[in-house]
Amino acid sequence: MIVVVSDVHLGYEKCNKSDFLRFLDTNISKGVDHLVILGDLLDFWRFNNARIVVENADVLSKIVRLNVKNIHYVIGNHDYYMLKLNERYAGNYPFTISRSLRLEDGGNKFYFIHGYELEVLANLEPMSIEEYEKFSEMMCFTEDVIGWFASHVWDIVEGAESIAKHLKNMKKSPHDRKDIDKVYRLAVSEAAYVLLGMKPDEKLVFGHTHRPFITKKRNVANTGSWLSELKKEYQNSYVEISNGDMKLKFFK
Repeated sequence: MIVVVSDVHLGYEKCNKSDFLRFLDTNISKGVDHLVILGDLLDFWRFNNARIVVENADVLSKIVRLNVKNIHYVIGNHDYYMLKLNERYAGNYPFTISRSLRLEDGGNKFYFIHGYELEVLANLEPMSIEEYEKFSEMMCFTEDVIGWFASHVWDIVEGAESIAKHLKNMKKSPHDRKDIDKVYRLAVSEAAYVLLGMKPDEKLVFGHTHRPFITKKRNVANTGSWLSELKKEYQNSYVEISNGDMKLKFFK
């Protein structure tokens, strides 16, 4: 069995941290072969990185002590710096850290990404995915978004207008943003694999938008988030994969 969660945003005041801790205690058991953390577990965009790690040490300790065969950490835009830390410390973590992940279950192939790639492709042209990743890493070290933007705009001049729009939209929950609809349409397109480095027979699982869903064909799923700012029925969602079949679930 594969369990996939994303967008817990530890460090953010509207994070359902206590619910997530209970979820780890009750839903992640010996029968889970893979726990996939699909990005934005930590919200380094909000506060000092060390502060966020210290204040959420209980969650991180619980994760590494889980009775799970494999733990995978696919980085998101809000915790993108984890990738650089993994490079610095030569992979000496109790879980794998990567931009994407491929797993097989029940004869089906699955491709996991956080999903910021989809937003860049759908909404932020002419900015490239690489430029957005540079922006994301820098954002992990600032609490003054506007000040950072003014100081570093020349480094991303090709995407400056797109980033300015993106920063403005950050004030809204992704669940309420109209431009997220474009991300959905790209994700469910049969041709999305052309832009994402996927294989045509792989099923896509992503997060980022905070909009949980699963298609009728069960070939594309979004893991949603663990934030109290969403409507109650959209909170605390995750994806479970068993015998090759994906199911969207909610922790109550």
